[in-house]
Amino acid sequence: MPYEGEKASRLGHVDTVRNEAVRAALQRWSITSARPDSGKEITELCSPLEDLPLSGKLEEVDFSITVDGSDTEVEATRNHPTVKVGYLRVAGSVVRLDAFRKLARVKHIDPREVRNSHSEYAFDVALPGSQLTRPGMSGVETWRAELEDFLRSSRFDSNTEMTLADALLALHGTRGRPATEISLRVCPGCGLKATSSFTLTATKEGGSCQSCNTHLYLADVLRTHEEYNDEGSNFTPLGRVMTAAERLMSVCYLNFFADTAPEVLRHTLFITDGPLAMFGPLAPLKRRFEEHLGDLGAWCAKRNLVAPLIVGIEKTGAFVEHAELIKDLIPLGHVMRLTNAYINKISGRPEGNHYGVDEFYGRRFIYRTRTGDPLVITVPPQAGLSPYDGGRPEVEGWDAYPTLRLICEILDSLRTRMYRHAVVPIALAHSAAALPLGVGRSVLTMMAQQNIPGLKLDLQAVQPPTYFKN
Repeated sequence: MPYEGEKASRLGHVDTVRNEAVRAALQRWSITSARPDSGKEITELCSPLEDLPLSGKLEEVDFSITVDGSDTEVEATRNHPTVKVGYLRVAGSVVRLDAFRKLARVKHIDPREVRNSHSEYAFDVALPGSQLTRPGMSGVETWRAELEDFLRSSRFDSNTEMTLADALLALHGTRGRPATEISLRVCPGCGLKATSSFTLTATKEGGSCQSCNTHLYLADVLRTHEEYNDEGSNFTPLGRVMTAAERLMSVCYLNFFADTAPEVLRHTLFITDGPLAMFGPLAPLKRRFEEHLGDLGAWCAKRNLVAPLIVGIEKTGAFVEHAELIKDLIPLGHVMRLTNAYINKISGRPEGNHYGVDEFYGRRFIYRTRTGDPLVITVPPQAGLSPYDGGRPEVEGWDAYPTLRLICEILDSLRTRMYRHAVVPIALAHSAAALPLGVGRSVLTMMAQQNIPGLKLDLQAVQPPTYFKN
């Protein structure tokens, strides 16, 4: 790593290129997700939509609710490049699908009709990066406290009182009966693990470790503090918070409608940007989402309601790249199921690996729309099943996903060419949630400079806009 002002030799790469060991290593490797030589393996995993079980009716689905998030981390000043501030925005977008279906049949579209066909709500938060603390607290303690405040103050809609903290309690309870406290596995202060005789619990008011007296928060169940970095970037835990906030916002919508207007559930498609999964320290919550959605589906079945239509859609990643490579091997209007054996093969995992067991509460499929585009989607199974339960035939079969066909039919009518792998609701939600780059990022830096005590404006920086001045 060169120092500032130091330049590497223009020919510094020559020795690496000439090195036989480097060449030999490159020649030994192969790409596991490359296009297969024969399409037979893929064809055997595909099915036309018409052959799949159908639950619900396309014409009855009138709305979509999409949740998307955006995060960025900025340096506080040029004089303090290791002092960082994280910004996060999460947005929910409601789209009237009937309006978009009508617009698809006209030659000239009035932009005002497009705008009137959807509404959105977003909330923003700033989280402390390295070297930013509350008085009397360490960096990680500050992170935990700020995250707790964020969960308790962020409502999923301006017209309700339900917060992300309420969603977290609902996730740990049963249908209609949110938990009043959450059990933690490890104390964030002393590191002791909970046992049958040593319990760690937090309510909305918090809790306390019996061993070290550390104050406990509901937010500690997310375990993002375990990845907090005192001296560098905290973009990783910030991304975990964004994922958790997106999923919890979806839980808010689902429970709000189940509590107030259950009929709305069968008229609405709930879309998440990204797979239905929780990774890293969030992974233990996967089972909570799985049980919660299964409980909600069983509750709907008792009332002769279709289980909530829930789907995750991926725009980027290894599976999206692979879908592009094999899309012409999947017939139009067909779904490809991704068995554990196939996933292990294309991802370079060993045979028999139990992929996704600990992270996914939905199963991945590739759907090639009737216009030819491949969509990588994640759909929850029917109540009582886990989507990647050791590769069992019943969780890899079509019958385990009764909402898959209807979801694909709806997505077929919502494709857009704004970018690859895009559908209209996600494009609109992304627009509402996106944080700016370039000048906008500089403004976020200036906001930190203007509001954090002790930070002085870098003399080389541009003067802040007038709307930041008192």
